Amino acid sequence: MDIKKLLKNIPAVEIHGDAPCPVRGIAYDSRKVRRDYLFAAIPGEKEDGMKYEQEAVRNGACAILAKTYNPSIEQALQIITDDPRAALSQIAKEFYGNPAARLFVVGITGTNGKTTTSYLVESILASAQKKPMVIGTINYRFMHRQTKAVNTTPESLDIYTMMDDSLKQGATDAIMEVSSHAIVQGRVHGIDFDVAIFTNLTQDHLDYHKTMENYFAAKSLLFEKLLVASHKSKKFAILNNDDPWVNKLRIKRGIHVLRFGRAKQADIRLLESTASLDGITMKLATPIGTIDLESRLVGSYNIYNIMAAVATAIVSNVSLDNIRHGVLSLQHVPGRVERVPNPKDIYAFVDYAHTPDALEKVLTALSELNTKRLICVFGCGGDRDKGKRPLMGGIATRLSDLTIITSDNPRTEDPDAIITQIEQGIKGIPKIAPQDAGVRGGPRAYTVLADRQEAIRTALEIAGAGDVLLIAGKGHEDYQIFRDRTIHFSDREIVNDYFRVLQ
Repeated sequence: MDIKKLLKNIPAVEIHGDAPCPVRGIAYDSRKVRRDYLFAAIPGEKEDGMKYEQEAVRNGACAILAKTYNPSIEQALQIITDDPRAALSQIAKEFYGNPAARLFVVGITGTNGKTTTSYLVESILASAQKKPMVIGTINYRFMHRQTKAVNTTPESLDIYTMMDDSLKQGATDAIMEVSSHAIVQGRVHGIDFDVAIFTNLTQDHLDYHKTMENYFAAKSLLFEKLLVASHKSKKFAILNNDDPWVNKLRIKRGIHVLRFGRAKQADIRLLESTASLDGITMKLATPIGTIDLESRLVGSYNIYNIMAAVATAIVSNVSLDNIRHGVLSLQHVPGRVERVPNPKDIYAFVDYAHTPDALEKVLTALSELNTKRLICVFGCGGDRDKGKRPLMGGIATRLSDLTIITSDNPRTEDPDAIITQIEQGIKGIPKIAPQDAGVRGGPRAYTVLADRQEAIRTALEIAGAGDVLLIAGKGHEDYQIFRDRTIHFSDREIVNDYFRVLQ
């Protein structure tokens, strides 16, 4: 494609050089550059793409997109702009012919519930004979093809590449989890959304955003800027009416708003519900009629994720029958209160809960369903928001009969130091030795086992038939990150391996 056509929607660019450049491809990783590619030298958290401009030219790049001119490069055009990442989004959009314009695009943001909501929307749309693609925390998928996710929301180039590829294979819809990092960093700049969903906002990522106000401001851009800029003829904001942050959103005229929740003014309103260890039954009032739903998902907080998905289906003109079938068809979401069957008849679940709100919601939901002991194994990740560590320690020990504090992904931090910070939030709950943790009855207690595998196995030894065991923090993840290495590690596999050895 002609370079001038690619740059037509990018203001204030400087072009240095006059070498011919028919762009045959785009890359932001210099190792993926081929002949006549445009290389986007975008800044990353650890590396700056400008360090790899020479390598990109050696690999065949005919153009470099960057923030600063490099006088040592003469073989390629240099396109200089103040915001290379935003420019990359516009270039990719033009290169692939804006595939988002031909898809029904749903963006889901919020602290918790994004992944489950995306699975629910996907299941409902599939029940309506549509063909949705999904870009999310667990994976990027379409039909029977899956790619392991690197980020919840990848770079704009990857988004447009996947949209284009899926569209060519018959995709009708695109469902995206939209992280606050992606919004701030411009990875979703220029995407033509049809729907933006706000699930909730609670403390997370303050290591990056610093304050809750900044965190909210990042999320709000999806509704107040990106959805407004979308070229779709009809645009929808679907909002959790019961979350207080929603009232701070400034939704502009021309965007249709649907609210979901328990209050009478909600467009999708919960009339009644029952939750058990087998799932949820519920009745909703909607703009197109009342609907009775059954879900296999465990945890009453999933009612909100279901309501968000129902609202999305309604604006996508899906019938109540297909909504009902789609909700019921979703058996589970990987790593989201995912039950691990076992011969000991323990209600063992792995869950991704890694924020105070998520941990409190899942423990509250499980405690309401359990008449025996509730055991929780959890830790907090290193190099992330330290303020949530004591909060999670207090929540876990207050709501669980026994809490085993362990490691998550320590990254560059000392695992024992992270655990100490978790313990600072524990009030009035006695600490006991690991060998004493198996004593049943008595007051709530907690213990510490920094080795996550040992912590999980200890919990499995302690738990008896009818007990609920929650292994929280990692969910679908199959790795553990330390200062000097990343190892294969799956909570689900540890549980399965424990019982396989017993057999």
